[in-house]
Amino acid sequence: MAQTTHRDTVMRVLESAVANLQKHVEEINDLNVFPIPDGDTGSNMTATLNSAWNNISDDSITDVEIFADFSKGALLGARGNSGVILSQIIKGMSEGVKEIGSFTFNKEALKIIFKSACEYAYNSVSNPVEGTILSVVKAVTVEMENSEETNSLEDALTNVVKIAQKATDYTPEQLPILKESGVVDSGAFGLVKFIEGAIMGTQGKTVKIGTIGGTPAKKTALSKADPINNIGYCTEFVLTLKDTESFKKDAFKEKLLKLGDSLVYIVEDDIVKVHIHSKTPGKVFTLAQKFGEFSTIKSDNMAMQAEGEGHDVNGDSFIVTKKSSNPNKELGIIAVSNGVGLANEMQKLGATEIISGGQSMNPSVKEFMDIINAMPYKKIVLLPNNYNIILTVETVQKNVSDKEIFIVPTKTLQQGIVALKNINPLMFDFENYIDNTKEAVALIEEGQITIAVRDTNMNGIQVKEGEFISVSGKKIISSSSDLQLIFETLTNYIVESSDDIGLITIFYNEKVSPDDQIKIKKFMAEKYSDIELEITYGGQEVYHIIMFGEE
Repeated sequence: MAQTTHRDTVMRVLESAVANLQKHVEEINDLNVFPIPDGDTGSNMTATLNSAWNNISDDSITDVEIFADFSKGALLGARGNSGVILSQIIKGMSEGVKEIGSFTFNKEALKIIFKSACEYAYNSVSNPVEGTILSVVKAVTVEMENSEETNSLEDALTNVVKIAQKATDYTPEQLPILKESGVVDSGAFGLVKFIEGAIMGTQGKTVKIGTIGGTPAKKTALSKADPINNIGYCTEFVLTLKDTESFKKDAFKEKLLKLGDSLVYIVEDDIVKVHIHSKTPGKVFTLAQKFGEFSTIKSDNMAMQAEGEGHDVNGDSFIVTKKSSNPNKELGIIAVSNGVGLANEMQKLGATEIISGGQSMNPSVKEFMDIINAMPYKKIVLLPNNYNIILTVETVQKNVSDKEIFIVPTKTLQQGIVALKNINPLMFDFENYIDNTKEAVALIEEGQITIAVRDTNMNGIQVKEGEFISVSGKKIISSSSDLQLIFETLTNYIVESSDDIGLITIFYNEKVSPDDQIKIKKFMAEKYSDIELEITYGGQEVYHIIMFGEE
């Protein structure tokens, strides 16, 4: 029988922590405050941990090295606010292990580890809110500090799980919106499962990765090479389809996603337009050519772009061309977008790069850093365009040292559009204008319409699963089975919220029929003829309609 090493024990503890959270991923996702289809806390935390686990190199032997790899992987893979905070909890644990010198299973060591985890977690957010994942790590830290030294280690570990669960159960008393929704905080619950799994690992009751539900996190041997420098090619093409009836749009998209990321995908009649970052552009082109003929084709080596050169592809030949952009006089703009129509609009308004993401699709720290490292610009603006991505871009900003990163904390796609209208890509001195941009974003009135995924009662409004609901900010405006009625109610709310609205912009997805669009235009023409209307296909996945009003 092979001898069990201390490294094996540490790996067992980390694997069990990762696997136990994976096991409960859907349960965590279902703890959604709003009845909209965007519960993704469990998915974000799982993706963060998968990245952490897969970043442990076989060359890492000591406890400090293992935790350092695990921590760096968590940072790069962090998605969503819960994932970012979890990555910082892990960073604190790693620093605690470093202070001790090894991952020792005694109460004094655990005190140091949890105290460090708590400090890093609270320092990761500018305005810590109780009733969240933060409250759990604090409760465990306080318990470890005050625990009786006479308790056995096993009793102490068992008590840690009890304290973490008690803190989670108390979150509705700290956050009224949780109590109103009848749920505990999802991030807090996820952290309980992470801690529970780790402790099970110390007790020899390891939960194994690959034998449970959730996204697999297969452990692979990795080199010490920095993963953020493995960039690839920015690949684009326009394809005319041979047979539109046999072309399976969703199946083609899935195949593309297996070949790369940062996908922007548009299908209009017999035309397919694709932008994707791939390490194997040849495979992308070979796949696409099966379905039609190219009218344009291009692939830029993103690593060479950073040095001022790119590769244009024409058939099988590569032509090296100089980039026209001047990194000393231009501003790079990275915007998150969910929907091909919205991505096109943002590019028209000056976005340099689009990262596919948004509701239930939160991009990771690494995705941002890959693009930033490939861009020639010395100053870069990040538009998260989703509340759950703001901590991610703040983490990116803290981890980029060779470029100046500005964040306009846009919480919605609508705010992202308005921000782009107020940013000139030639503003090399953007620091003098960022406050004006933030002010313009804050002045808009906005809302969105989607389908409720569960029954609830919020703001005195009874919501039934399957009905349309309109939301503005954190407030549910109305609920009904009639889309037109919901639209009219939301429009009235937006117009009545301001005296100066001169333009209403609407982006709809494929679930809004041509008849629905006609009704929307008719209502606006009859009731708000003095307000200009712009209505465009956005293609966003979660919301049938997103809209905003501005002067």
